[in-house]
Amino acid sequence: MTNVDAVQGKDAAIIREEISEFIKENFLYMRPDHVLDPDDDLMGLALLDSLAFVELVEEVQNRYRIQVQDVDITEEHFGSVNAIAAFVSSARLS
Repeated sequence: MTNVDAVQGKDAAIIREEISEFIKENFLYMRPDHVLDPDDDLMGLALLDSLAFVELVEEVQNRYRIQVQDVDITEEHFGSVNAIAAFVSSARLS
């Protein structure tokens, strides 16, 4: 593992925790028994509706000071907490 990989891993872990907390606090209050897994399909499990999804993208842009292009808003980048963390980590290195 290189130093860059170690930094990305630590960065992704912090981002994963922050995004998980944001989702729990803002969208899962109606589902208090749901334990959010970082691999949960956010839309597939109906954890987020379309409005919540837009709020999540805005939060990612504002919190991490990155620009999310329309082409970036995909299942690959925003389908789960892990996907978001990987996307943000990658975008911050660009």
